[in-house]
Amino acid sequence: MTPRADPPEGVLNLDGSGDKNEEADLLMVRIGSFSGSAISLRDALGRRVRVIDFDLLPRLSGMRGAPARVAASVERLRARTRVSPMKTEAWSRAAQRTATSALSEARGAVLFVQTIPAFDLSGVHYGIYTDRVAREGASSGGRFASRFTPNWLKREEIFLRGAHRVYVMGSTTRDWLLGEYGLPSERVRVVGAGPNAAPGSPIRSQRCRRFLFVGTQWELKGGPELLAAFQSARHHVGEAELLLVGSTPSEALPPGVRALGRIPVSQMRDIYSEVDALVIPTHSEAFGIALLEALARGIPCIATTVGNQPQIVGEAGICVAPGDIPALSNAMTRLATEYEAYRHAARHRLRQLASQMNWERIARRISDDLLAMRSGTGDRPVKERSRG
Repeated sequence: MTPRADPPEGVLNLDGSGDKNEEADLLMVRIGSFSGSAISLRDALGRRVRVIDFDLLPRLSGMRGAPARVAASVERLRARTRVSPMKTEAWSRAAQRTATSALSEARGAVLFVQTIPAFDLSGVHYGIYTDRVAREGASSGGRFASRFTPNWLKREEIFLRGAHRVYVMGSTTRDWLLGEYGLPSERVRVVGAGPNAAPGSPIRSQRCRRFLFVGTQWELKGGPELLAAFQSARHHVGEAELLLVGSTPSEALPPGVRALGRIPVSQMRDIYSEVDALVIPTHSEAFGIALLEALARGIPCIATTVGNQPQIVGEAGICVAPGDIPALSNAMTRLATEYEAYRHAARHRLRQLASQMNWERIARRISDDLLAMRSGTGDRPVKERSRG
């Protein structure tokens, strides 16, 4: 899905010279759109403070034959596992060199989005906003678990322990930072996340006849299991439909299933207005933005028991174990059969989340906290080397 463009007036794009840094309260360093969340946060921050937007991704896209790319390839081979080039020490070092000028000229605080940069910094006042940390991602998902090289993992720990504050989407990540990374509790704040699609009116459906799946990683998000479960559930709930957004499976689609492909974020509001329930039986999930987007419209959800999903869904849906096709089929049948009760619960959850999970509130918490610490009233970071 394509993130929306046209940032607010408070956001300036860094053109490489860094000459606008002195005007900014905050330098935001990101790698792409972060599934739209980086853009949503950037825009919300820009409505509060002056933000320099520094995207590392296009600046590193020309690394094809560069020494750093060669070094990353060698590092990946030595790790003996399939690792993204961005989860190598070589890529991290190259990214840090690319950002050196912007970081050295920053006059305000610095906010990194995600831990992928894994920078080893000194003399920089920075915070990190992330949905998950590496050890957490590696602990779940089975064959879909996060992968990285050992040297990158050491850099990520140095990066986290050098931050003045780490802001996380959910409580599970906070637990990992305290228990496995050794960060003190006052250094970690759970701030949540918000919907990236434009808000819409609560649904008015009285019956559940149209399910929605959202995800670009078909197998990781449990797509094949969903097709099997849907065929079984359809025998019990009549002529139900299943819309697939973000993925176009190569296998033949069973009756009632339509693949819409990738949809721009700007059009997702219309998609949500046409469905009665969201179902994403994912094997691994850091948070679950699509769940927030559905619940923001009072749409009941079916998710899995991984990560923060049960806390997000609450009573407004059903969570099943990933990969359990019979349980998923039963959940779809149950939700359709008891739809009025789940729709009522989803409307209640909508009211709860409206005041908690929105980007304006998150931007306020992060900017106020990070800028207060920048002025000298905050805590000092834990500056220790990796424990290995």
